[in-house]
Amino acid sequence: MIAFISCKETNEEFLPDPEIVNPLTDFEMTKDPENAFKYSFKNLSSKFKRVEWRFGDDTLSTAVDPVHIYKGTGNYSVELRTYSETGNVSRKLAVVNINPDSVMQITAERTGVLNQVKLGVKVKAPIEAVAWTFNDVTPATTSNLLNPLKTYEPSTLNTVSARVTTKDGSVVTLRKTNATSNGFVTEITKERLSYTVSAENNYNAAEASQNIVDGNTETKFVIGGRVERAFNYPFIVTLNYSTPQEVKMYAVGNSNDLPNRDPKAWIIQGSNDGTNWETVDSRLMTKTFYAQMTDKGATTDIQRYKQLFYYGIENPKAFKSFRISISANWGEATMQINEWRLYK
Repeated sequence: MIAFISCKETNEEFLPDPEIVNPLTDFEMTKDPENAFKYSFKNLSSKFKRVEWRFGDDTLSTAVDPVHIYKGTGNYSVELRTYSETGNVSRKLAVVNINPDSVMQITAERTGVLNQVKLGVKVKAPIEAVAWTFNDVTPATTSNLLNPLKTYEPSTLNTVSARVTTKDGSVVTLRKTNATSNGFVTEITKERLSYTVSAENNYNAAEASQNIVDGNTETKFVIGGRVERAFNYPFIVTLNYSTPQEVKMYAVGNSNDLPNRDPKAWIIQGSNDGTNWETVDSRLMTKTFYAQMTDKGATTDIQRYKQLFYYGIENPKAFKSFRISISANWGEATMQINEWRLYK
């Protein structure tokens, strides 16, 4: 048997693989100069068909060039995803940082009335409402005025906070712990150029003069009572600065052991040449620091010792050098102090 098999010729056509389009993602963002919460985003991408913007606050936009208003302060991760006509995707990330201190400032100006200041806010956004909380008393007091008047006890540091709501509904809260009857103050002790003392403790380096300006209430300076740390009143500590500083307040810290070692009387002076000194404040205590804390309700030595006592300067002036001249303690041969701090 003979079989014949025929083969049919076929012309099968093979289509080329589709061309893949990879988008190129890029954008720039601009903060609104009148609103620190408002950002404009410009899409600089190419080869894309659609976009997705994620602003880091659980919101999404598919606009090509969106404008976004954040509702609060914080760090936000902005992501742009671009999709090509073939479904391929690429992305770019950036960070938006809205810091409360960069958005809002709390101000306090003396009114001319004794111990009274007028508070206010400066916000980089249109203001709708302000809510104030004052923690100088218990329970705290509040106000919804834009510029409330506040009277503070002299020689105290106080806490105040302001919560601002903008016209777009954004919220920013700022808390300050340095409100006084002279306005807000900032400690400048560590900004000094140098410091000097009229006598040094050469007996115990752990209780030497650096403890007066180290910012640590757990350390102290001790002088007197031994030959190696002999001194004469007045005992003087001088802080020198490279430029004139307007000091509004200062603090003196008491030490542990014996209350009668603490300062009783002193003057604060300023100078711009180191030769001519002007007195800006003077104090003569009628009670020891220990007794003052007892009067405030302290019941333990932990509450009475190692505390800071604040004193305002009624008419602040700018000087390059400031000194405290301690003329007496409470009768002990040894004198001690744990801090002297300056605030402008």
